[in-house]
Amino acid sequence: MVNNNTLGLIFSENSEASLGELMKFRSLAAVPVGGRYRIIDFMLSNMVNSGIVNVGITAGFKNRSLTDHVGSGRAWDMARKENGLFILPPPETIDLNGRIMGGIDYLSGAMSYLNRSRQEYVMLSDCNTICNIDLERVMDFHFEKDADITVVYTEEPDISPRELGKHILFDVGDDGSVSDIQIYPRRQKSDAAYMHMFFIKKSLLIELIEDCMAHDEHVISKNILLANLGKLRIFAYKFEGYKKKIDTIDAFFEFNLELLEEKVRRELFGEDKKSIYTKVKDSVPTKYGRDAEVKNSFIADGCEIYGEVENCIVFRGVKIGKGAKVKNSVIMQKSQIMDNCTVENVIFDKEVILCSGKSLVGESTYPLVIGKRKVV
Repeated sequence: MVNNNTLGLIFSENSEASLGELMKFRSLAAVPVGGRYRIIDFMLSNMVNSGIVNVGITAGFKNRSLTDHVGSGRAWDMARKENGLFILPPPETIDLNGRIMGGIDYLSGAMSYLNRSRQEYVMLSDCNTICNIDLERVMDFHFEKDADITVVYTEEPDISPRELGKHILFDVGDDGSVSDIQIYPRRQKSDAAYMHMFFIKKSLLIELIEDCMAHDEHVISKNILLANLGKLRIFAYKFEGYKKKIDTIDAFFEFNLELLEEKVRRELFGEDKKSIYTKVKDSVPTKYGRDAEVKNSFIADGCEIYGEVENCIVFRGVKIGKGAKVKNSVIMQKSQIMDNCTVENVIFDKEVILCSGKSLVGESTYPLVIGKRKVV
């Protein structure tokens, strides 16, 4: 089976992602989402669910939280004597000369992992594309088309001018072949938006990495995909399910609140979908006070709710006091909102304390972000 002959490679960092305070102490991959998950859980689960038994995660310099979360990979059934889950440290020998580390730099740092792995093919992905995708279909499509590289895309017909400059678009023929690649265009000429994942033979990937490093080239989209358009058979697989790229605070906030919509939950966690796994933490049930009122919210275990909560994602161990009103907000683990507080359109990182009687109100399009362990 080709999935047993495929290794997964996930980038835990993305130089284009900016989540401000949420990435001050952790990597992009380790940012908490959805009440109990981390960003990386989705792509790692997709790979495991597709039968991939060897996954490497390229780590940056703030990887303690990520390492603690994934551990040996037991939660994903990846704690194995052979293959399994590997955290790949950042490359130490590359001279960045003041520039930002690119995807090819991380791949170069993972060369020893690639060379010693027995698998013949590689599925690569950024960590921050949230979806529930059957990667076996991508592999089947790749061999059906006799492709050298198969990229994955979704149709996005109306990308806003503000967001367009962060997208990579493909011109895709009726047979799935890619005839043009537009990197961060100013004008939208195609609806096929890259999901930052692709499938390739390992020997070809190693050859491309070595060639790029020899020519001081560091960007995957530009120096591997675009540079080889017309030289290699590049095809595009269309994904039609829910997809969200978390690369800004706004996108993070939007995704968490979108989880309160039944359609989105079905797309990610429905009975007809494969499971999304995460590190399990046992805790006591949530306690609700006599005057507590909760509407359309996700409340994790171990919480104490005495006030009003509406349209919120509330992580484990959060306490919301009497008379407090919390609306359209994301409250992370072990934060405390004391009595008679008002909170709306706010993101609390872990262990934030909001003192009694305080009011924090952001905008739905510009939420306030309170950093980890802050007291307000």
